[in-house]
Amino acid sequence: MTATIFTIVSGKGGVGTTTAAINLSAALAGFAKNTLIIDTDIGMPTVGLMLGIETSKASLHDVLAGTAELKDAIYDGPNNLHVLPGSISLHSFVNANTDAISDILDTVKEKYDYVIIDSPTGINKNSILSISLADEVIQVMNPDIVSLAGAMKIQTISDSMGKPFRGVFINRTGVNPNELSNDRIESTLGLRILETIIEDNSVRNSLAFKTPVVMKYPGSPVAVCFNRQAAEIAGIKAPVEDLSAEVKEKKKKGKRFSLSKNKE
Repeated sequence: MTATIFTIVSGKGGVGTTTAAINLSAALAGFAKNTLIIDTDIGMPTVGLMLGIETSKASLHDVLAGTAELKDAIYDGPNNLHVLPGSISLHSFVNANTDAISDILDTVKEKYDYVIIDSPTGINKNSILSISLADEVIQVMNPDIVSLAGAMKIQTISDSMGKPFRGVFINRTGVNPNELSNDRIESTLGLRILETIIEDNSVRNSLAFKTPVVMKYPGSPVAVCFNRQAAEIAGIKAPVEDLSAEVKEKKKKGKRFSLSKNKE
């Protein structure tokens, strides 16, 4: 088993990159796929915060600084998802050697079906590194011109490194009557739109519970979008709703063996 690595990236902050990374990861894990999410936003990591994971004992930053073992920084998350979160400590940020992220990928990729990298937004050293580690790149953007411009820059960088795109999530749609159309976005980027995700209070509400939307509100339009994409990635042909019920039944019969450190 060798993991397929997806980097979730955006050229503009605030478009929902981390929400997309968490929910796609949780959906894959919910379909009984061994999945790890890694927060490579060294400056402002939020995956751990959004999932309620306490990282005082070990984090990605500690591993990158050489002060913790990798196995101690991987936590059990929702849906049997494994999580390698970052630390919000300024001290951890200063001492993190980001060049070691590629070594971490080499270590874990034989243990998982999928690794999802939550990349920092914008164009910077860490986002470029995150893209370079991907087997496929997924863009997240809002349907506005500024977000589209950022997506074009990300595409140029990814193309220069020979990294293929799986496609684009158009997030937070249905807010502005003047938002860009799917046709314009597709024709400008030349990329497939994977999902058009409407603005939905279920996202904000699930964050308050520190739980992915696909678990807290599985029937919401947002959850359906991420489950559908996870099923497509995993090669699952059955309807998402039917398979979700099947997986839940399997989980009742026995928990999958965990390679990670339990959340405390």
